[in-house]
Amino acid sequence: MTAKRREILPRAGWLLAALLFLAFLAGLARRDRIERAGGEVIRMLFVPSVEQGTLARRGNELAEFVRRDSGLVIRSAVPTSYAAVVQALGTGQADIAWVPAFAYVVAHARYGAEARLQVVREAERFAVVVTRSGAGEPAGLADLAKKRIAIPKSFSPELRATLTPELNRWAPGWVEVPATDDKDAVQQLLDRADAVDAAASSWVFSGPKDLVGDGRKLLEYDRPGTLEKTRIAFKTAEAARERVNVYYGSVLTRTDSGVSRLEDLNGRPFAFSDATSTSGYIFPLNLLNASSVKLGHVYFAGGHANVVQAVADGKVAGGSSFYSPPGKVNEVEHTYVADARHLVMKRMTTDEARLAFLDDVRVLALTDPIPNDVCCVRRGFPKSTWERFERSLQKFIATPEGLRAYLDLVAAVAARPCDDTTFDGFRSALRATGVSAVQLLQAEEEKLKKKREEKKK
Repeated sequence: MTAKRREILPRAGWLLAALLFLAFLAGLARRDRIERAGGEVIRMLFVPSVEQGTLARRGNELAEFVRRDSGLVIRSAVPTSYAAVVQALGTGQADIAWVPAFAYVVAHARYGAEARLQVVREAERFAVVVTRSGAGEPAGLADLAKKRIAIPKSFSPELRATLTPELNRWAPGWVEVPATDDKDAVQQLLDRADAVDAAASSWVFSGPKDLVGDGRKLLEYDRPGTLEKTRIAFKTAEAARERVNVYYGSVLTRTDSGVSRLEDLNGRPFAFSDATSTSGYIFPLNLLNASSVKLGHVYFAGGHANVVQAVADGKVAGGSSFYSPPGKVNEVEHTYVADARHLVMKRMTTDEARLAFLDDVRVLALTDPIPNDVCCVRRGFPKSTWERFERSLQKFIATPEGLRAYLDLVAAVAARPCDDTTFDGFRSALRATGVSAVQLLQAEEEKLKKKREEKKK
């Protein structure tokens, strides 16, 4: 290589670097011009609920997709606190925010934030056909030809689609009898022997003595002996993947505690998760109050897994924690259930130990449904801009990589339109327990503060 060529190469490198830097500055200038023009910029925030690096990276992927698809410029960010997200909606520093129900309620009350979408998660449910267990009763679908079957109106289209072809194939001429829900279908089976020959119900895996999971177990709570008087004659081979926008709180107890109904907890020691947990305190307390239960010694265990362990160890007669139907991840983990018991079962090394644990600790009852997280906008956010953003968001979720990113961002598989009335039941539950959304917000701030302090150690 000649001396002259050696001189040219460094100059070319510096020239290329300069050109790239100028291009970068031009990009910034273009973005600033767009922002000053207004109407095409969306400032989108996510609450710091999981690892912030993941949220930042995935949020940028969503922002880039929306920019390419709609032309909107997105600035995605993850503030260090829930309160910062709420305040940003009020001061115009955020246009869109993905927040839990309590943060939305605060943002709506203080600043007029508007709910637009609710995150939707996935649950896998099977369909079962239940018959009476007496002699001469139908033992399978082939025995139900031209027979009357109670079908719950609460069945999702996906679940109905898994059961109906099987009934048509094996029980031609079957007749549908309308029922309100799973429990009502089984109740009709027992109460109307002259009009109902079988009942359909949704089904998810549950502990052998849980009083949740299907219509038989739900009715067993109100009418002990239901499980003995009925049997499952058929279960679909494949689960239906349902979209759900709620989860639940639950009350747990040991199967040998002598507690068969909520009223049996009167005067007994009880563990809540923590004083600001929606599923571990607020909704379970409403459930207990509705049954006029006066608990004995109450303490806050400081976490859902701690509640489960306290119940398992017999330190309390009952405890409260979150509940969701099990899904694929529980099958892979061999934890079988998706409620808080799986947090303890994950530490166990054998399936025998996990199944024995489900036999020892059961779910007694579920609370009213609790709304999933919400995507909200600041007051006055342009409708036309929102519509462009939503169209791009739905396209993003429809792509394989976009769905994976969305799962990382909000642990969901879809986004469903909603409005402020979606959260009326949540507000009522807060009022009934005397806990405010502001208190919940402050509690989450304290948890974040402790996490940051622990990381510094």
